Amino acid sequence: MKRFLLYQGECETKDFVITFNEKILNELGLEKHQELTLTYGKRKQQVVVKVHSLLDEEQVFISSNIKTSLLIDLDVKYEFSLKNNELIIGPVIGLLLGKTETRLEKNLHHYVIYTMLYEQINGVLFVFSEDQIDFDEEKISGYIYDPSKENNWRKADLPFPGAIYRRVELASPTLKKLNNCMGKSFFNSNYFDKWQFWKWLEPCHELVENLPKTTKKINLHAVDEFIDRYKGAYLKPKSGSRGKGIHYIEKQDEHYIISKNYEDESKKVTTEEMRSFLRKHYYYLLQEPIRLHTYENRKVDYRVILQKNHTGFWQCTGMIARFGQTNAISSNFKANGFARDGISALKLQFGYGELTSFNKYQEIVQICTKMAQRVDQVGGGYADLGIDVGIDEDEKIWVIEMNKRHDHDFPLMIKDRKMYYLVKSNPVLFAKYLAMNGFNDEC
Repeated sequence: MKRFLLYQGECETKDFVITFNEKILNELGLEKHQELTLTYGKRKQQVVVKVHSLLDEEQVFISSNIKTSLLIDLDVKYEFSLKNNELIIGPVIGLLLGKTETRLEKNLHHYVIYTMLYEQINGVLFVFSEDQIDFDEEKISGYIYDPSKENNWRKADLPFPGAIYRRVELASPTLKKLNNCMGKSFFNSNYFDKWQFWKWLEPCHELVENLPKTTKKINLHAVDEFIDRYKGAYLKPKSGSRGKGIHYIEKQDEHYIISKNYEDESKKVTTEEMRSFLRKHYYYLLQEPIRLHTYENRKVDYRVILQKNHTGFWQCTGMIARFGQTNAISSNFKANGFARDGISALKLQFGYGELTSFNKYQEIVQICTKMAQRVDQVGGGYADLGIDVGIDEDEKIWVIEMNKRHDHDFPLMIKDRKMYYLVKSNPVLFAKYLAMNGFNDEC
């Protein structure tokens, strides 16, 4: 797409005027003296279109009052998108990556990875923290990516952007205000726990078939029901990650056996001790145990990375299998395990051939995509998910967990830098898609 440089007009005028070369005016489908809405991020201004024959094709002039009204940054190249009578200048993309500006500033060098495809993005790509948001003035003090600067960033006051991608915990009031003013252009906005995930998918008979039964009733009766039906039960934190805090409960004669992940010894407890243990974990969940197909006594699960990109649709960026610690009760591979890419892992774990591995891979992606679409529908806008999948002894696929702020570094565990770059880039490409297609007002 053609890029344009914006300049501030030298002549003072009370009118809000944007001036084009005649050829560009025609390419955009605009007319001389046309009145339209000029949109920059979340800010809008009614303007009048003018033509100047001496302008270069990539030059566009705006009156100074437009620059002031919309907080337009003139030091980057932009693209234009005309939707009905609205001309979008952009993209203006915000990456919400920190709680405080102090911490954000210290980590700026880490965030250059999000700018790799900037030549395809153009416009303003900036990072910011929660405490840099000014809701009263409807602006954000952020750091714009600027390759001409020694550290690649410069500070600027900006309007609320055309799209925000969230990668940090937020205070409830901040989250509510951002959701209200950004609507669907604020993606990965709402975090959810394992219980919310279960409740969203439970009504869908097609999808719940691939989910382990889950309950938040933590009492002896519920545990006994799970043990009677499934021969055991997992006790999991609602928001835990990396296998932390997971217990496996089974029964032996009149006693209960409790095994905690990453601990070698199990505890044998009485009924009363079991009641006491459950009372201390009342905020946990009980979950059906999946008899995962093991490889050399290692539990194996698959991290499926689903993301939206410039197309606006879900894509599988990659799949990484995690072979857990020998005899552990979960498959978290960071504790003495190893990782493989999805296809190689299916071959290794099951002895599949090329075609069977590919078909199983596609089946996993299809199930995960349907679940992502459901979560997108009922939970808000999402575009970046890490979904944990297990395959049982009967080769049935189970979705164990859906991660909203998944570890983007997982591809580096299998030394796949291409996948890593895509994981970092796709949310930014999707943010451009949102920003340039006028989704700002879908609150």
